[in-house]
Amino acid sequence: MQSDFNQLLDNVIGPRLIFHVMECYICGYDEIYYQHPDTQEQIGHACEGCNYVKTFSFQNEHSS
Repeated sequence: MQSDFNQLLDNVIGPRLIFHVMECYICGYDEIYYQHPDTQEQIGHACEGCNYVKTFSFQNEHSS
């Protein structure tokens, strides 16, 4: 059975690969940064200890 936090990650971030892991400065647990498995773009980060999930949305700026 999938944990509640992994279900939250599936719902908010979706398909993902671990990009980087560092210690969370708030709780000391692992803060994990994710990238999309196909595009390799960073898509968000999360900390299970804080029950925190955030997605990234980058905007492309084009010069005309």
